[in-house]
Amino acid sequence: MAPPTYPELGKLARDLFKRGYHPGLWQLDCKTMSSPAIELFSSGFASQDHSKVVGSLQSKYKIEDYGLTLTERWNTDSWFIGEILQKDKLSQGLMLALEGKFQPSSDSKDGKFRLGYAQDKFNFLSDMGISSNPMMNCSLVLAHNEFLGGVGCTFDVGDTSLSSWKLALGWANDKATVHVELMDGESWLASLFYKLNDQIDAAVELTKTGGGGGGGGGENAPEGESEQGGGSDVAVGVGLIYRLEGDALIRGKINSKAELGLGYEQKLRDGVTASISALLDGRHISDGNHKFGVGLALEC
Repeated sequence: MAPPTYPELGKLARDLFKRGYHPGLWQLDCKTMSSPAIELFSSGFASQDHSKVVGSLQSKYKIEDYGLTLTERWNTDSWFIGEILQKDKLSQGLMLALEGKFQPSSDSKDGKFRLGYAQDKFNFLSDMGISSNPMMNCSLVLAHNEFLGGVGCTFDVGDTSLSSWKLALGWANDKATVHVELMDGESWLASLFYKLNDQIDAAVELTKTGGGGGGGGGENAPEGESEQGGGSDVAVGVGLIYRLEGDALIRGKINSKAELGLGYEQKLRDGVTASISALLDGRHISDGNHKFGVGLALEC
């Protein structure tokens, strides 16, 4: 089994802090399969602070005989996005993808080419934009037993210069995942995910941002990092998921800024899941910027 890609390192802890929380939003997700090869997904968000609604519609069509996946997406910003992906047909573990997007209102166009190759001990992933000033992102993850090591960089093709870099070390088994990452020599993060039993998952996350903002984190940038700005304080977060009987679970998290997140999720019936969440400002209980959110997920 191939190791995960670089953006997937530390994902279990990251998801525990992010998934299921949607403060300040009304959220609706719909997923269905019109046939075994066609998948449709729609997602919508409405802010409670203003009337703006953001949504997207995606269709995915798989051609198994040729290893092809065709994806089309549209969002409320009028972006049309198409992707052609082929995997494991030319060579086992090889992934090739071409993505293009177009916005008619502004006549903006962009595209991206992706290449991935994975085997038992390594996973390489790269992408490069095809715009006038293309950027190339490359990452490599190596695995040995339960240990993982990764390196990633962003290269400015036009200026032939290294824009950002990142290094990661990790360890994972069936119950625990440890992830440590250094970004541009200024920012770092460390996380621990632990599955106590079938009912309880827990995670701890530490984050430090450098004076320059610490770019290069990409999809691995932890929750709250952007809120730190150019500061250099270490932020600490603790999160927990407790699964109840009857297809329900409770979420909770708290960080060193005294922000308390709470969530409850209930499966109402097959294909219908409802959730509520809240983010409370612990430093200003009476007049703080408290937010709550409601989500509904439909699947058939």
